[in-house]
Amino acid sequence: MSGCKPAPQPPTPDPTPDPIVADCKPEVTMGTPLRLLTRAEYTLTVRDLLGATGTPARDFPREPLQHGLDNDATLNQVADSHISAYLDAAEFLAGDTLRNRRAKIVPCNTTDQACGELFIATTGLRAFRRPLNAEERANLNSLFTTLNATEGFEGAVEVTLQTMLQSPQFLYRDEQALGPVPQPVVTLSGYELASRLSYFLWATMPDDQLLEAAANGALDTPEGLRAEAQRMLADPKSSDGLMRFFSLWLYLDGVEGTEKNTQVYPQFTPALATAWRRSLELYVKDVLDHEGTLKALLTSNVLYSNDAMSMYGTSAPSAAFVRNEMPGTQRQGLLTQPGFLAYKSLPDGSSPVRRGVFVLDKLMCEPPPPPPAGANITPPGPSFTNTTRERFAAHSTSPGCKACHQFIDPVGFTFEHYDGLGQWRDSENGQPIDSTGGVQVSRDSSVLGAVDGVAELSQKLAGSRNVHDCVAKEFYRFALGRPLNQADTCTTTKIGDRFMNSGGSFKELMLAIVESDAFRRNANPEMTP
Repeated sequence: MSGCKPAPQPPTPDPTPDPIVADCKPEVTMGTPLRLLTRAEYTLTVRDLLGATGTPARDFPREPLQHGLDNDATLNQVADSHISAYLDAAEFLAGDTLRNRRAKIVPCNTTDQACGELFIATTGLRAFRRPLNAEERANLNSLFTTLNATEGFEGAVEVTLQTMLQSPQFLYRDEQALGPVPQPVVTLSGYELASRLSYFLWATMPDDQLLEAAANGALDTPEGLRAEAQRMLADPKSSDGLMRFFSLWLYLDGVEGTEKNTQVYPQFTPALATAWRRSLELYVKDVLDHEGTLKALLTSNVLYSNDAMSMYGTSAPSAAFVRNEMPGTQRQGLLTQPGFLAYKSLPDGSSPVRRGVFVLDKLMCEPPPPPPAGANITPPGPSFTNTTRERFAAHSTSPGCKACHQFIDPVGFTFEHYDGLGQWRDSENGQPIDSTGGVQVSRDSSVLGAVDGVAELSQKLAGSRNVHDCVAKEFYRFALGRPLNQADTCTTTKIGDRFMNSGGSFKELMLAIVESDAFRRNANPEMTP
């Protein structure tokens, strides 16, 4: 018996309760510990620090995922395998920078000790995201002096830069605000806020203007923090921060790694899987660059395609991607994008289960119950007579699977016009497609009721307060880089209010998170019960 199969790498069920809190006071009862740079953050940071291109963190160990996100500080920790990878990257980056972009790190033309100390102070400020303290400055100056005498000026710069790039001050984001007198909850300093703000909005280090704002106290007030956040959201780099979230939320790496049974789908090639990922990425960027709302994400009729994707009714004569505004409702919203549909399918067919679970879990934060112990979760095999709906409908008749499939299947069946490659189909094995279904149970009554097809389902989801709250909660989790608990309910509710009242603006959502007490303050992890 098939069924009860969770989506790939399912998130942990969210422990945060969901009732709307009418009058509450936000609490900060959980602290974010030291946050190790993720591979993506490392790559963007050395791009801005050193002008490096490429993917220097490509060989770093992959981060463990929690709720599909890779930046949970309680899980993303250094292991032995990181050490040699950090060394190799630091040696390459230091040598490459000194040979090709020396002026990026050496702000003077002389080769004396004074120039070396200026290099340490200026590069150290940017690399550590704050001014060096007296001990750090003394240690690096002493190292530079010794190396300058034995290796010459250039060698001293290279090895000192390697040392900076392997230091905890560079590899970790220190946003704990721990002073000499431990406090249970503290407000982050200007430099700590600059780092938290920059990595949330830009996925990279603070720029010079943000570091200056930290130095002059501009980030110490909610108004000053909001002004800097608005400036940063107006910068093209803000798409990096947004796309960091969406690439994880949609698991774009998995989209590109999708494989299909070529006996069932002879059109499939690895180039098609690569195109699916890029097409989906461009779709999200298009939404963010235009309407920038959750409704647009779920209802836009844009499809990006290249020559590998001609099967989807578009004409792109080359490998370059073309923006298409598709007629009708066959391509309306995220849930109808070929890359999403293909990834949320099986190698030899579509999958109402994977597609339905995504909607319930990622868009509604109402994941179905886990499969019972001993349940056979092998999906039904292909058929030359029955439709996918007929084969998967058997789940609901089994006592062992009914508990979860009574919620999953009605949602998943609305996708049945799309096969395992995300192509539209009106019939399967000679039988007409039945795409009726809908959300059967939800705390949000606005999404309940029968629909016919994904386009109708997407319209309901786009207007749902619960869907806005769910997405807001995931952005909040991403911003803080830690698990959520009951004390976060008040904060996420207020953020959800602003997100919904703004018409679902993602930029307004990010501002709401930045202005929250939880973003500006931190509980001492060592004093957290």
